[in-house]
Amino acid sequence: MNIRRERIISPVTVVLIVVINLSTAASVVSMYSTQQEKAALAASAGTNAAFSFLLGPLHHIDSNAAVVSWRAGLFMIAATAVCVALTVTRLTRKEEELGRVELVRSGATGALAPLTAALVVAVVVSVVVGVAMAILMVPLGAGVASAAAVGAQYTTTALAAAGLAAVGAQFAATSRIANMVAASVILGGYVLRGVGDIADGWSWLQWLSPMGWAERIDPFGANSWWPALASLAVFAASVGGAVWMSDRRDLGGGLLQPRPGPASTDKLSTMPAVATHLAIPGMASWASAITTYALVIGFLIPSINDIASSNPQITDYLEKLGGAGDLGTVFTSTMMGYLGFAAAAWAVTAVGRLRADESAGRTETLLATPISRSTYFIDQAVVLVIGIVVIMACAALGVGVADALVSGGWGAALGHAFSAAAVQIPAALVLAGIVAVLYGAKPAWTLGAWLVLIVAFLVGPLGALFNLPQWARDISPFTHVPMVPAEPMRWLPIILLTLIAIAAAAIGWRSFTQRDVG
Repeated sequence: MNIRRERIISPVTVVLIVVINLSTAASVVSMYSTQQEKAALAASAGTNAAFSFLLGPLHHIDSNAAVVSWRAGLFMIAATAVCVALTVTRLTRKEEELGRVELVRSGATGALAPLTAALVVAVVVSVVVGVAMAILMVPLGAGVASAAAVGAQYTTTALAAAGLAAVGAQFAATSRIANMVAASVILGGYVLRGVGDIADGWSWLQWLSPMGWAERIDPFGANSWWPALASLAVFAASVGGAVWMSDRRDLGGGLLQPRPGPASTDKLSTMPAVATHLAIPGMASWASAITTYALVIGFLIPSINDIASSNPQITDYLEKLGGAGDLGTVFTSTMMGYLGFAAAAWAVTAVGRLRADESAGRTETLLATPISRSTYFIDQAVVLVIGIVVIMACAALGVGVADALVSGGWGAALGHAFSAAAVQIPAALVLAGIVAVLYGAKPAWTLGAWLVLIVAFLVGPLGALFNLPQWARDISPFTHVPMVPAEPMRWLPIILLTLIAIAAAAIGWRSFTQRDVG
């Protein structure tokens, strides 16, 4: 059953992780083909504090595989761990929350069957990603031991995250709380590891989390397996703890309960209030995560020109992605495009919640009141627009404040950040409109929105790296966004993208009002 439920989400996750690493490998091979170019990278970006916090220090430059492992490694390892943790929560606490676990356990299945099945899926995903990453390293010049060490980083860290998520799913009474607990533990370890890399005398922080242990494996250097064993020990201990708790708690129970709402309220008497209330927790989580990442980007901006002065490959890379101009503003425009995709990804998750509400019968209950289908859809669409605007505003604030703290130019830093963020909104709304079309036609089709998002990302921002023809790159709405502030503002593409988003929303509205609900 779990394999069937994950037949789309897990394969897409694995493919996305591998494709991102493939694109990183392609850029590294094209930019750092000689040993001198790799040495220049190590002397510039490899010693920058912000890069060290984000990616770790660059110690090994003997092969393209070593540089690829640094460029994608720790960040993608953390992303993989979060995805695996969410998988465990989705197949345990979420299924329990929806009443499916009770239905399964009413048959001839053991009490631990749902947890065991979820962990099996998580183990398979973790191993597949680890093996794929190890295989990817070989043609890039990695030896067998180093390639296996890279695979071990991904697999063992993901397994530790799966175990921690299994425990969180027993503690938390809702999947939302369980997801927050698991993601916070993983990303907290990522931050501690980053502080240990850049702060003198604090390297011991690397030993406090699986993320730090992944770095200590040190592929292409020590190739040490002891830290990997520590992550496996966390997985084993966490699974044991989850089994113990699952066997002793009531079905549907949990220590971490959501805060109860008031006994009565008039604040949710309208559909816009209900839609906003339901969207705020997810929106806040995405906004906080994106703001944190934006702060790191902002700290990098003032040093981009210095880094590029000794490393022309970075200049070529940024100009290929964002065009010619001042590297600081080109970097701001390019990275804000990536954050625009993150805002669009939030819209996909928000529409996924609408699908879950419809499957659980909550939408039908709302529509049994005087609320019309048209009002329901329009209010949800308005919340999507507000959410994307809020998330991009938070991204701009993070980039601008961090840039200003280092450079001191508050007006220019904030102005550049907010202008770069504003022009991304129509492109993100186009992707949100496509998701609305899919949901309006058939709720199950919303899963295909992730494929749309991945294709738009690969042919858009990464299209130049793959030397794709312009017609293919034009498929992505983000290709048409003016690279403000690196280039002058162009209003025509902004207006056209906005009209396309409105047209897509109208098609979704029309489909939703005509189809059956539930």
